Amino acid sequence: MTFVIEMRPSERVIIDAATLDDLFKRLGDRGAEGFVMQTVETISDILAEVDAFVRHEAYDEIPPRAQQVSRLCAEIGLTSLARVSRDMAISARRQDMVAFRAVWERLVRIGDRSLAMVWEMPGLSL
Repeated sequence: MTFVIEMRPSERVIIDAATLDDLFKRLGDRGAEGFVMQTVETISDILAEVDAFVRHEAYDEIPPRAQQVSRLCAEIGLTSLARVSRDMAISARRQDMVAFRAVWERLVRIGDRSLAMVWEMPGLSL
């Protein structure tokens, strides 16, 4: 008899509401919404670059991009996504592709949930 077990990893998503609140106080509603939206687009573009670097085995190009993603996530309060991006930079720098692939999958899971949570926050109409 064969047993098949499906594992569904679950990640804790942390969003720093104080960072978002500060953005809204400093930039106003429209300014903060625009900043968050632009930052999310930039993060998405950089991650698309990272995906291309992986396909072309240009692993040396990944760590600076991953660090940039981490900084951008921290600016808009995506704390857990910032941490995973930092881990992605570390695994790429070490050229540990097993760890990198695992971190990449984790980043996708956390990224999707983080963005969904930000969009659902009261006062944010992205």
